[in-house]
Amino acid sequence: MGGSASIGWKAAMVKSAVRVFELLEMFEAERRPLRVADIVERLGAPQSSVSMLLKSLVARGYMEFDAAKREYCPSIRISFLGDWTTRMPDRPEAIQDAMRRLAAETGETVLLGRQSGLQLQYLSVIESQHALRFSPSPGTMRPIHRSAIGILLMSQLEDEQIGLLLRRYNAEVGRAGHPAKIAETLRAVALARDQGHYESANLATTGAGVIAALVQTLIRGQRLGLGIGAPIERLHRRRKQLLTAVLAAAKKC
Repeated sequence: MGGSASIGWKAAMVKSAVRVFELLEMFEAERRPLRVADIVERLGAPQSSVSMLLKSLVARGYMEFDAAKREYCPSIRISFLGDWTTRMPDRPEAIQDAMRRLAAETGETVLLGRQSGLQLQYLSVIESQHALRFSPSPGTMRPIHRSAIGILLMSQLEDEQIGLLLRRYNAEVGRAGHPAKIAETLRAVALARDQGHYESANLATTGAGVIAALVQTLIRGQRLGLGIGAPIERLHRRRKQLLTAVLAAAKKC
């Protein structure tokens, strides 16, 4: 019984931790205060569990509650957690600052991504204010060879390493979906190396594209990619402006 109770307790702890991050990512996507009913609907979780979690976060100072409006919102304290991980001693501007500045300057969706095994993961997303926009959710995973940022990150690897990675993808994932075309991907990677940036079109999402650049500084030993995403027609029309902006932002952080 003791062993079963211990396993059950650990599973509950993991579930609670995951729920906290889901809650914070939901607020990051919504960017506005929400009522319990709204949160329950978006998370698809029991109201009793959500209410208990919110009250616990309020008590710890991570969440604020407006009693008059019956709305919850992450506190300012949340914005400072983890900021140190992306603020390098010789770089005065954190990546989040650069992303916000880039989003304000261009009006388009701004993406930050990293390699996660065989996948590209979007770490942070600032949505465009345009009605027609390209906006994957933070945390979204894509095959690394099917994203502009992923191809750019692979440009830092040797061709042999890329080949091994893509063959592993085809063995583990490709059979159930679309296998990676190794020769085609290597040509795209070579272009990214030559240009120092990469632009995709219809690669991950039909009708959308991304212009990506490498973040200048390694963050905790890892290379990240910064991108601007938009419908292809708008991306092409504004290519010069958007490319200049994303290269400048990536160089500063």
